[in-house]
Amino acid sequence: MMVGSLVKGPRHAGIKEWAARQTYIAFGNLLTSAAVLGLDACPIEGLEPAKYDEILGLPAQGYATLAVCALGYRAADDKYATAKKVRFPVKDIVEHR
Repeated sequence: MMVGSLVKGPRHAGIKEWAARQTYIAFGNLLTSAAVLGLDACPIEGLEPAKYDEILGLPAQGYATLAVCALGYRAADDKYATAKKVRFPVKDIVEHR
């Protein structure tokens, strides 16, 4: 069904958008799983997908960069881990209508 509809069928024009949505579902699970395992995770925006593709040799494999996320354990001497966080009052950031 997927091949007939998305790969070779009438919805082929939207396959990249469909794949992006599927990727973001998995990406959300990655972030949740990292938190459960005690890993720090940082989704990265502002990337240049073509540069990632080139460096990793993805086009030759039929892949392309869509999202990037750094994962790892926080350094034991990370002074920012215990720093006071900035939190704005809800009334200053949420508007009810």
